[in-house]
Amino acid sequence: MRRDKKRGTTVIELMVGMIILTFILTALWRVYSGSQRSAREIIANHTINDEVDRTLLKITDDVRESNYIFDNFPPAVAQTSVAGLKTTDATNQLKFMKILYDFEKDPLDLPDGEVNYVQHRVRYFVEPDDDTKPDGTFTLYREMVPFDNRKVEVTSETTVFPVLNGIKECIFYRIEDPEASRSGNVYIKLKLARSDEGPDAGNYANELVITVKERGANPE
Repeated sequence: MRRDKKRGTTVIELMVGMIILTFILTALWRVYSGSQRSAREIIANHTINDEVDRTLLKITDDVRESNYIFDNFPPAVAQTSVAGLKTTDATNQLKFMKILYDFEKDPLDLPDGEVNYVQHRVRYFVEPDDDTKPDGTFTLYREMVPFDNRKVEVTSETTVFPVLNGIKECIFYRIEDPEASRSGNVYIKLKLARSDEGPDAGNYANELVITVKERGANPE
């Protein structure tokens, strides 16, 4: 009676199996690595969108709470000139007044020179992050200067803080319109882009333009 001999795994078969396993693991790693890179890019892009939305919402709320905006900050330009506006323009600022009234005080009963309100002058302006880089990024700042009830600046209580950094472009402007009340609506253009570096760096950017209607008037 003939017996079948059991054959063991040869070295060649073992090597072929290892090679196949290596290919499978490499493919799985590439899929995993690609999904991780895509997830990081999505998170980074969402962060940019959130930063732009948050900043524009803050400025919009600030302007809507204001009583009046200074005529030349930002200046009014023709529609055809908007494309030529630069973040580095000297007049590229947004400046307005917030007035807080004390209605318990009768203006007629106040001493000469006093008023029944205090004011806060708010200014948004942009500064380059690095003066040596002409194509570098910028930081948006908010400055607030309080006034007392004699309309005198309280410079010791002035505050300045950064609102958003890493900005590619930030422009404030108005559109010339002879029929608009006062100087017309304020437009805000903000662009923020990915700042990561390296072979996997993304080129995503978010650019938005919003408009805010001017309201109120100078109490004087």
